[in-house]
Amino acid sequence: MWIRAILCLLLSMEGLPAWAQSPGSAGSAVIAQDSNVPTLKASYAYWYSDNKTSLENVLLLDASQWTKVDRLGSYGFTKGEYWIHLSLEQSALSSSSHIIRFVHPVHDVVDVHVLTKSGEKLNEWHMGDTVRNIQRPVQDKHPSFEIVLDQHRLVDIYIRVSGINAMRLTMEVLPETQHQKSIQTTMLVSGLMYGILLVMTLYNFGLAVSIRDTSYFLYVGYVFSYILFVLCLTGDGYYYLWTDSPNFNSWMLPIISGVLMIPTALFPMYLLDVKKYAPKLLPIFYSIVLIAVCYLIALPFLGAAESLKLVNAVSFFGSIVMLLVGIYLSIKKVPIALIYTVAWFILLAGLVALPLSSLGLIESNFFTRYSNMLGGVLEAILLSLALAKRIGLERQQRIEAIKQTLKLKEEVSENRKMFQELFDYAPIGMFRFTTAGELVAVNQFLAELMGFEKPSDVVGVGADMRLLFDNGYELAKKALNKEVVTDQESVLTMIDGGSRTCSVTLRMYTQRDVDVIEGFITDITERKQAQKVHEIMEKERMATVEQLVTGVAHEINTPLGNNITSVSHISELLKEVDSKMQDGTLSKNFFTEFVTDCQSLMSIMTSNLQKISSLVQRFKLVSVNQMDIVKANFNFHQHAEDVFEFHSFLNDGKKGHQDIKFNITTHGHEFINSYPAAWRIILDQLFENTLIHA
Repeated sequence: MWIRAILCLLLSMEGLPAWAQSPGSAGSAVIAQDSNVPTLKASYAYWYSDNKTSLENVLLLDASQWTKVDRLGSYGFTKGEYWIHLSLEQSALSSSSHIIRFVHPVHDVVDVHVLTKSGEKLNEWHMGDTVRNIQRPVQDKHPSFEIVLDQHRLVDIYIRVSGINAMRLTMEVLPETQHQKSIQTTMLVSGLMYGILLVMTLYNFGLAVSIRDTSYFLYVGYVFSYILFVLCLTGDGYYYLWTDSPNFNSWMLPIISGVLMIPTALFPMYLLDVKKYAPKLLPIFYSIVLIAVCYLIALPFLGAAESLKLVNAVSFFGSIVMLLVGIYLSIKKVPIALIYTVAWFILLAGLVALPLSSLGLIESNFFTRYSNMLGGVLEAILLSLALAKRIGLERQQRIEAIKQTLKLKEEVSENRKMFQELFDYAPIGMFRFTTAGELVAVNQFLAELMGFEKPSDVVGVGADMRLLFDNGYELAKKALNKEVVTDQESVLTMIDGGSRTCSVTLRMYTQRDVDVIEGFITDITERKQAQKVHEIMEKERMATVEQLVTGVAHEINTPLGNNITSVSHISELLKEVDSKMQDGTLSKNFFTEFVTDCQSLMSIMTSNLQKISSLVQRFKLVSVNQMDIVKANFNFHQHAEDVFEFHSFLNDGKKGHQDIKFNITTHGHEFINSYPAAWRIILDQLFENTLIHA
C-alpha cells in the first residue's frame, strides 16, 4: 500500500542527478507544437534564496548569480524559495496565446511577474495552495497563466515558488486549445477514478455493516484514506473541496499520510489472517501502527514541513517491509496472499510509471500520466475481489465445519445410543448419584439384583439406596472425598430379605458443571461360594497330603531305624574283631561267626533300603508333575507285580494284613501299548479297595 511513498520520495530528492537534467528528461519546459502554433524560443534559469526576496532585489541580480539550465527539474524539500527566470521570444508573424503551467499542482506560493525586456510590468498573478483569495487566471488546479505574444515580442517571466512540498518545478507551455483538451481529459479521468473508488468504498461499507467483518471495515478505511491522500497529492482537494481553507490544506497531506499508514498495516494483517498463518510477523504490523500513532501525536510539534519529510521516509521503508511480507506469505501459500501481492505490484507499477515518464526513461502517454490513479483503482478492485474470495473461503470453511459438526453429532448420537444400550443391558449393576444424594440413573441388572422389576422403581428409592449396603455410607463418603473406591466388597440386602455379596467401584466426575458419582456393582455371591468350596477342598487336600507324608515318614522310619541298628551292631562287631586281632586272640570260629552275622545284617539292610526306595517312588507318584501320562509299550504282568509288591510291603506287619499272598494271572500279549502311569493308579485303587473291603 505504501509504495505510493516512492512517488513522493523520488520527487523529493535534493535535486536530480546529471542524467535526469539532460535534454529530454524530467523538469523540462515542454513546448507543444502543431501546424497552427508559432515556434517559441525559451531560456530558463533559476536562483535559490534562503530568505524571502522581493522582485526588485531579484532584478538587481547579476547574470552570473543565475543558474542557467536547459530544463527545470526537481530540487527536493527546502525552507527557502526558488526564483525562475523564463524568457520567451515569439518568432511568428502574428500574435499567439499560450498557457504556461506547472506539471505538479501542489505549491504553497507561486507569484508570477511578466515583464518586457525594458522592465515594464505587463501582468502579475498570486497563486498557491496557501494563498487566500487565490487568483486563477486560467481555470486549472495547477498554477497556470496565459501569455499573449505579439510578432517578434520578447518577454521575461519571473516566478517565485516556495512551500513545504518538494520543489518540483517542471513546467509546460501549451496552446490554449490543447490546454482545454488536457483539462477536460483530466477532469473526466479523475472523476471516473474517484467515482470507482467511492463506489468500491460504499459497496464494501455496506458489506462491512451487514456481515460485521473487521477486514471490510479496514478496507473501507484504507480506500477512503487513499482517496483523501490522492485529493491532497493531486491538488483536487484544494481546487474542488476546501478552496477557502489554505491552512487546512497545508496540514491535510501530512495528517492523512499518517492516518493512511494505520489501515495500510492492519488491513493485510486481517485479510491474510497473519495471526493464524504467520504469527511471528505480527510484531511488524503492530510496530507500523505504533509508529503511525506516534507520528500523528508528534505532528503538531514537528510542523507540516518536517512532518512531510518524516512520513515520506517512514512510508518508503514501510512499503519495502510490506512488500517483502506479501512475497513471503505468497511463498507460504497463504490464501489470498498472491492476489494481495499482485495488487501491490500493480500499484507499484502505476506509481513508479509517472516519475519514470517525467524523467524521460519511458514514453509519456495517457496511461503513464494517470498511472498513479489507475494503479490505485486496480488495486482497490483486486483487494475487493480478494475480500470476496476470503469471505467465500470462510463460508466454505463454515459449511465444512457445519458438515463436520453434524457428522460428529450423528456419531455422538450413535455413541450415546450404544452407551445407553450398554448401560441398560450391561451384565453388571450401574448407577449414578449427584453429590446432593439424588439418584439419577439405574440399569436393569442392578434393579433385578436388588429385587425390583424395573429401574424406575429403584430411582424412587433415591438416597435410601445406600441403606441397602452394609457399608454404603462409608463408600459414599470415600467417593465424595475423591478417594479411590475400587472393587470394595459389600453385602447388599434385597427387598425380599435375602442378601447378595457384591463388589463395588465408585468414581466422581463432572458433567455439565455438576459433580456426579458413578458406581459399578458386580454380584460375586457365586464367586464367594466357590471360593469357600475351594478353601474347604484345599484344606482337605492339605490334610490328605499331611496324612500321606506322615504315613510315608512312619513307614520309612521303621526300615531306616532297623538299618541304623544294624549299622550300629556291625560297628560293634568290627571293634570286637579289631580288638581280638590286636591281642592275637582272634580265632577262626569267632571270625566265621563275625562274617555270618555281617552277611545277615547286610541282607536285612538291603531289604530295608529296597523298602525305602519303593516308598520314595510311591511318594513321587503323588505329585501331578511326576505323573507323566504318556502312552508307551510296557510289560503289564510285571507292572502289576511291582504295584502289588509295593502295597504288600507297605501293609506288611499291619494288623489283619500279615502274610498277604497274591497271585497274578494275565491273558493275552505280555506287552501292551497303553498308559503305565494311569494303570498304576487304577491298580493302586483296586489293591486298596481289596484290603479295605475284602
